[in-house]
Parts: sequence; C-alpha cells; structure tokens
Amino acid sequence: MISLILLFLVKLFDCAFGVLKTICIYKDKYFLGAICASLGVVCFIYTAQQSGEFVYLTIFVATFLGNYLPPMILNYLTKDKLFVYEVVSKDVNSGKVFADKMRSYNLEVNTSICFNSKLKKVVACRVYSKSKDNSKLIEQTIPSSFSYSVLKSI
Repeated sequence: MISLILLFLVKLFDCAFGVLKTICIYKDKYFLGAICASLGVVCFIYTAQQSGEFVYLTIFVATFLGNYLPPMILNYLTKDKLFVYEVVSKDVNSGKVFADKMRSYNLEVNTSICFNSKLKKVVACRVYSKSKDNSKLIEQTIPSSFSYSVLKSI
C-alpha cells in the first residue's frame, strides 16, 4: 500500500514538473524549465520500473491530477495584470453612456471623438482594468454593437 502511495506521489510530481516546464518555457524562464524537465525524467524512471495490481490505475489518477492541478494553482496565484481595452461605439451618444457606466464602476477611462470608416462621429474609449474581475465586468458591459480589442497586458 505504501508503495502505491509513493508511486502516486512520484507520478503526480512527474506530470506536474512536465506542466511547469511548459509554462516556464512559455514565460522565457528556460533555466527553471530545464530543472523541471530533469526532475520529471527522474520521476518517470522510477514510475517505469514499477509493476503490480493497481499500478495502472494509480498512474492514471496521478497523471490526471498532475496535469489538471498545476495550471489551476498557478492561475489562482498569479498577480493580476493591467489590461487596456480599446472600445469603439456605434455613435457618440451610446459611447458617452458606455464611458459614464465605466466611470460609475470606478474604472479609469479615456475617451476621444473619432470618425469611423463612413465618416460618422463615434467615441473611442480606453478602459483600464487592473484585475480579472474588472476585466470580466468590462467584457460583460460592452454592448454587442460595439467593437473592442484588448491592446496590452502589462
């Protein structure tokens, strides 16, 4: 029984190191990625040498959890980033209403009057979101007739 628990933990760490390696390489942290890959290989070698009745089930459950949990935990622990939304209204009045609504949520908003491709006056709003909750609020509040894009995350 203890050997199955040890096998479970080793395989869990094997998969977690694989996921963390991918995340580290994506974030240009190559040294940490290499360490995670090396530790994952050590865990894999131990796992490959095991045999027994419940080995496959134990490896399955550990693989599932090892690939599922690390991204969820990292997503929870990451700091919020600044997202800048560029929102363009269909006309001036609806743009003013949208900008006022964003200000009522205490979000930083910069507005300017622009012309669309048909030379009609529209309002372009830059809305700054400092948290994931604010980003969700902004995206839910943007009317479907408006166009928007996320310019930058810092």
